[in-house]
Amino acid sequence: MRTLVLLGLLVAAPAVAGAQPADEGNGATRLLRDVAHDYKNFLSLDSAEVLGVGGFAAGAIHAADSSIAEYVQTHDQTNLIGGSEYGSQYLQIPLAIGWWAVGAAAKSDRHAAAGRDLLRAQLSVVSWTYAIKLAADRTRPNGDPRGFPSGHASNSFATAAVLQRHYGWKLGLPAFLIAAYTSTSRVLDNQHWSSDVVFGAAVGIASGRTATLHIRDHRVSIAPLAVPGGGGVLIAASR
Repeated sequence: MRTLVLLGLLVAAPAVAGAQPADEGNGATRLLRDVAHDYKNFLSLDSAEVLGVGGFAAGAIHAADSSIAEYVQTHDQTNLIGGSEYGSQYLQIPLAIGWWAVGAAAKSDRHAAAGRDLLRAQLSVVSWTYAIKLAADRTRPNGDPRGFPSGHASNSFATAAVLQRHYGWKLGLPAFLIAAYTSTSRVLDNQHWSSDVVFGAAVGIASGRTATLHIRDHRVSIAPLAVPGGGGVLIAASR
């Protein structure tokens, strides 16, 4: 008998991919400005929906965390080769830079834009993942610290979300399957609780969606609003 860890995915219908419009300033300046915007745009209704579903799914599977980990620890499991390496930020960030560089060298606006968004998503997801890790301070099943959420899951799902936005499901579906494989490998390697990887997947999808706002049909954001004599909340939608 083998334990099967299922990951729920929340992804919207594919939008038509396109290169990011030209902007003023050099590439480095634009990248820094866009990364700053990604941090701001992450705090949106769209991200709240993704993280809400991810949090609900993580909470639902949390009750089975101990039993799944006990099964993994007491039964010989076949290691899922490559999962630990693929989900690492030390692979994902160079991969994004390489994708961008090759696209630019080939004079392909589409591929260069995809690589640039991959890098933006990785810079964002690594930051948010570690921020949550420090705040949650959850011990892993093997006794190591800072297990929630799984960085390997968040990194790989961020990449999958960006690839799906730029290239559709022909590349997006394999990328999501690889991300699920990577996440499952972390549970089977006794590196994470199942709920760690489920919420990590949600953080990754939210980061990937945020980095690709410019090729989506619309965006929705929420922010505090100061008004004379009080305050409120500003909800903005644009196409």
